[in-house]
Amino acid sequence: MKSMKMTEWVIIVDDNIADLKLTGHVLSENGMRVTALNSGQALLNYLSEEKHPDMLLLDINMPDMDGFELLKRVRKKEKQNGQEEIPAVFLSADDSLETERQGLALGAVDYIRKPYEPGIFVHRIRNILNNSKRILALSEEASTDKLTGLLNKISVNQRLERACREYSGVLLIIDMDHFKLVNDLYGHEAGDKVLTAFSGILKHQFRSHDIVGRIGGDEFIAFLRNLDDPEVIKKIVRRLGDQLHTAALKILGANMTIPLGVSAGAVLTEGNADFMTLFGKADKALYVVKQNGRHDCVVSGEEERYDPVKEKEEADLNRMDMVLAERYVAKHAMWLGQEAFANIYRYMYRYIQRYHEKAYKILYTITPETEMSENDFAVRMGKLGESIKSTLRNSDIMMQNLSNQFFLFLPMVSDEDISKVIERIQNTWRAKEEDRGLQIVYEAEAIVPEIDRKRKLENEKNLPWVAVVDADVSVLKTAGSILSESGMRVLALNSGHALLNYLEDQEWPDLILMAVELPGMNGFETMKQLGEKYKAKGEIPIIFLSGTADEETEERGLSMGALDFIKKPFAPKVLRIRVKRALEASTARKTK
Repeated sequence: MKSMKMTEWVIIVDDNIADLKLTGHVLSENGMRVTALNSGQALLNYLSEEKHPDMLLLDINMPDMDGFELLKRVRKKEKQNGQEEIPAVFLSADDSLETERQGLALGAVDYIRKPYEPGIFVHRIRNILNNSKRILALSEEASTDKLTGLLNKISVNQRLERACREYSGVLLIIDMDHFKLVNDLYGHEAGDKVLTAFSGILKHQFRSHDIVGRIGGDEFIAFLRNLDDPEVIKKIVRRLGDQLHTAALKILGANMTIPLGVSAGAVLTEGNADFMTLFGKADKALYVVKQNGRHDCVVSGEEERYDPVKEKEEADLNRMDMVLAERYVAKHAMWLGQEAFANIYRYMYRYIQRYHEKAYKILYTITPETEMSENDFAVRMGKLGESIKSTLRNSDIMMQNLSNQFFLFLPMVSDEDISKVIERIQNTWRAKEEDRGLQIVYEAEAIVPEIDRKRKLENEKNLPWVAVVDADVSVLKTAGSILSESGMRVLALNSGHALLNYLEDQEWPDLILMAVELPGMNGFETMKQLGEKYKAKGEIPIIFLSGTADEETEERGLSMGALDFIKKPFAPKVLRIRVKRALEASTARKTK
């Protein structure tokens, strides 16, 4: 059987019955499913967790509740139901920029003025629906763990933060017992099959409004709403363990002897709770289970049933602390030999790279200004070293590199503070008698994570790139300033010929803002030549700019494939929002 394409569903809300019928007719004639409602309250009553249209078309000027207030209430209802936001477009006869700015600021994806030309109207609606689908698909892909199909760690944590504040229930951290043995004995391919099977078990066992995700290799997290019975929770966990073991036997064979099962830590909440606080309690409960036989569930507050073991662990820790704890912590840097320094330096360097900290290294080179024996110089170097050591913190380390050099490693020192540290070292030494006769120079350099350095360069390279083509210099300057302040790279060109020439040996911009009125070759002709010349590069991401565009001009541009039309002079906020939306749509097209 061939799969049928789903019809897009649009809900129109307008108190003007004539406009309601006209809009509904235009969209229905173009293959869309339409629901027409004549008030904001009717929409709020109609929407539910099961009714989720592809788009809302909202008139602004309605009695009792205008379109702006209606969208605010819809968003609130979506948030309460844990739903994705429905793309909304405002319809209005008001042609003021302030009204348009207000609508876009509320999160609407577009603003269409009435009366509209049907052909342009359908083009805009179809573009919005297609772009919304692409963006939604990208969003779902980015929030999903590829192996299990569950929410990934970042996405599930975001949803759990909201759920813990708004609902009562239980937060569960679930761990697969002895899963490592599956990978070790049967290989990672078999391990992936077991993980996939367990994720299917979780999806089947939990309800549609529960939240479940994967937060580690074999660790999962779930929030079950309106569940507060510890015994029921433990039964659920035991059932998960039994089903996991059964599924593993089917995958790995009946001779599988690995004691696969499930351990879980749980914490109950009545809502209005901090997610990280609850996570800490559930994690502590899971730790107790893992230390005491596994295959069990402990609800936070029940840990006392393992008291004897807990007391023994605490006693062991106390004994270790007595052995290893420092009785005296010096208030100066550690002056180490080269081998010890090298080991600590390598460890700290790895720490900085992994945890994105920052440090400074300083090399002091000393030469005698007057003649002195090697022995005298060595004595003076020793005194200088002691002076430096006494000036630094006990978290700093230093070594004498050569007979005339000291190398310092200073962790967690900011760019603002390093000059103060160097000044303090110099002043402390100058205050001593031994200062005379030595010339001291230094080199200081920050140690930052390589990934941060690369990320900074990558971020600069990956800024959205917008080309603005207009013969009006004031437009180029205004658009360039607005977009640059919004974190975009901007290329300014004054004609279609200049754009074509530039693209001959340059990469393609993410978006082109191009005036319709251009000298020599107008925007439409330029777009046509771009399409013919660079057809292999795919769709041309263009927004047209025009100060005099009529309906026929706008329809022509949209029919050619333009993403949008922006009228000049443009309001900064409107330009930013429309360009941002166009960039999202362009990205969605490229990754499709």
